[in-house]
Amino acid sequence: MIDYIKFLKEKLKGYSFGLIVRLELESLFFLMSSLFPTTAGVILRAILVKLFFKKSKGFAWIQPKVIVVHSERLIVGTNFVVNSGTYINAVGSIEIGSYVIIGNNVTVSSGKHPIEGQMPPIVSRQTIPQKIIIEDDVWIGAGAVIMPGIKIAKGTVVGANSIVTKDTNEYDIVVGCPAKFMRKR
Repeated sequence: MIDYIKFLKEKLKGYSFGLIVRLELESLFFLMSSLFPTTAGVILRAILVKLFFKKSKGFAWIQPKVIVVHSERLIVGTNFVVNSGTYINAVGSIEIGSYVIIGNNVTVSSGKHPIEGQMPPIVSRQTIPQKIIIEDDVWIGAGAVIMPGIKIAKGTVVGANSIVTKDTNEYDIVVGCPAKFMRKR
């Protein structure tokens, strides 16, 4: 039990009591909103976006079962669409432009886990925040992973199941693991 408490203390360094409560409420409300899969649910989640996100410039169409963590560090533009099963962790902050579509089961996480050295164990280490920027008119295909610190340029299409490990150029189509330039739109 003492090891567990020590582990929790280390993981919660830098988290105020208020932030912990906010993260719990964020998780609870987004989870409960998934009980409404229809248009009413989309409207409910759009209201939650306005309440929880750092900034939302317009309507956000969010399907059920989307997980958002650290939404107080997430900015989205107009006509933002996210499909079911997507995980967005804005621990390092994320800016998403307008007219962006994120497919189902996509991971966008702006926190990097340090792996150098053997001690302390990786699970005990603090996450390193690295901002992600997704510009306007981007489509991220189903199952893609956007790594921390990446900039997805305007007009980019990310192919399904691709892992984006480096910045893209405007209107690129990138595919694969790791994602590589295929052609221009």
